Amino acid sequence: METRIREAPAGDWEMPHDASVLTSLGQFVMAWSLVESTVEVCIAKQLGLTPLDGSIVTAGLQFRSRQALLASLLARDTPPNTAAIAVLKEMGSIGDRNDILHSVVGGSKAGVWFNRRKTGPNKFTSKIEKYDASRLMMLVLKCSTLASDLMAALDVSADDYKRFFQESHNAVNSDVAP
Repeated sequence: METRIREAPAGDWEMPHDASVLTSLGQFVMAWSLVESTVEVCIAKQLGLTPLDGSIVTAGLQFRSRQALLASLLARDTPPNTAAIAVLKEMGSIGDRNDILHSVVGGSKAGVWFNRRKTGPNKFTSKIEKYDASRLMMLVLKCSTLASDLMAALDVSADDYKRFFQESHNAVNSDVAP
């Protein structure tokens, strides 16, 4: 079996010349934050928690834990939550998230690359994924759509979302002098 070795681009780093690559990367980070925060709001709603209590429960959890928690809550009443469960599973299947957020990052004139390294039982893997503005924007659209779909499936409005973060922020900072 022949293995194709490809040289890692480490050391050949430069800022992309196309500003849309960097803009798209920033938009992806914001879109992924929307996914994670939407899951937080949905957990709080499923548990009937106030925004402050919901924030306390979810703020320290990583995405996989948030996803598992919401999935368990939704599984209590599966038939009406089928659409939300499907959206949540799709959110968890976005492998690009790990490439982008948990990798060594580099760049070239044309785009950015991510060196995703993982260790496992008796195994180390390393892969390089290259992203241009188009690939990043497709991820932005996917994340934004999934967040909207989850909110719709669980009857969470844009006002519910805004109120969750504003009320929890205000509640925890109410004794702080201006």
